[in-house]
Amino acid sequence: MTTAKRRAIDGFRRGRLLERKHAELGHELVARQESPEPDLAAAIDDHVGDDLLGLMFTTCHPVLPTEARTALTLRLLGGLTTDEIARAFLVPEPTIAQRIVRAKRTLREAHVPFDVPRGSELTARLASVLEVIYLIFNEGYSATAGDDWVRPARCARTRSGSAAFSPSWHRTTRRCMAWWR
Repeated sequence: MTTAKRRAIDGFRRGRLLERKHAELGHELVARQESPEPDLAAAIDDHVGDDLLGLMFTTCHPVLPTEARTALTLRLLGGLTTDEIARAFLVPEPTIAQRIVRAKRTLREAHVPFDVPRGSELTARLASVLEVIYLIFNEGYSATAGDDWVRPARCARTRSGSAAFSPSWHRTTRRCMAWWR
């Protein structure tokens, strides 16, 4: 008699648990059906995966000469000073300052849209972005100014969030990391 009573109680408990789980699943399904668009839109828009890297692709626009786009990106996004950029290019500081001013003016006059490129445009800009990342790493690995010989924050910045682009990206990163060790 005791066994039957306990089985009946367990059956009632299981039934209540099952009803509660069904209600939870129902709420989750309703929530998913109401708004799948924001998650999908976020996944589609975030094809680069890193905001800083996306901005680098934006500033490395083909309307600019190579030296100008590299100097502009190093100054705006790389955190390098005009003096550090001038040392990297082995030119006087006023030359780099003028390149950056001309690059900004060219982008403004060409009405370049402020968006991350896709597809073939992204591939076309990859070499410029890799050059910028390499120069940022070089400045971090062998600092040209300041008290520290190595700036680990700059080296780490080149590794963060930029994993799966191309074999050339991986080769450049491996080369940089081999020097770091």
